[in-house]
Amino acid sequence: MYYRSGMNRSDPQKPAYIVESAENALQILLHLKNVGSLRVSEVSEELGVARSTAHRLLSTLTYMGFLRHDAVKRVYVPGNALIEVALSSTGHRELRRVAMPHLESLAKSIEWTLHLTVLEGTDIRFVDGAESPRPVRVTARIGSKFPAHSTSSGKVLLAEMSPKNVEALYTAQPQQVTEHTISSMEQLKVELELVAKQGYGTNFGENEIGLHAAAVPIRTQREGVIAAIAAARPVSAVHTTDVSATILELKRIAEVIAHQLDTGH
Repeated sequence: MYYRSGMNRSDPQKPAYIVESAENALQILLHLKNVGSLRVSEVSEELGVARSTAHRLLSTLTYMGFLRHDAVKRVYVPGNALIEVALSSTGHRELRRVAMPHLESLAKSIEWTLHLTVLEGTDIRFVDGAESPRPVRVTARIGSKFPAHSTSSGKVLLAEMSPKNVEALYTAQPQQVTEHTISSMEQLKVELELVAKQGYGTNFGENEIGLHAAAVPIRTQREGVIAAIAAARPVSAVHTTDVSATILELKRIAEVIAHQLDTGH
């Protein structure tokens, strides 16, 4: 469970004076990075503590907002405080500050969930988001990473790169996430050419079956394309794949956000 390779309780580099409860709490958070969710029994076993102690540690982290308890699955997952701490160190604070009021407003009006994303290698990172007000909706996946080639916003961001740089980025064939995912470099090149030409990207069940999404870039004068805005909704919430109206709205707020970032207003 320990984050440092080979780390154990007798590690010679371990500080002489360490607060064990704090150490245990931090080990829980570090382990969560690798597994995504935790159960009381798993924490008890990995830390070598009683279940009651594990439960108290998890309850404390939940109270402080670092964890969130999923009562249905009976697991603990990352909480808002943990996500905020992680995102505050990514260098996208100004982008989020400017973009979020617009995303929140648009999510309410078009009833799609909106995601603010950036490219990290061959993945995209969801750095913020605003959920649709509909009861059946896509959740805001803030902090999550997904393969860029299987997402609408990932395609938009990859399309800004030269074909040569895209090839250098992918040292292997693109991963097939669902039966609809692009799974070859030739397919990806064709798709990125289309995305670059039309100015937006789409995803119809390529990253998750039953989910539709469309995305546009945020292009500033100073730095070019710095991020993408994606709108997503479950297939059950719509009876058409026509996303033209949504794309127009995404382009409109992307221009507003870019202008504010360029002018500092």
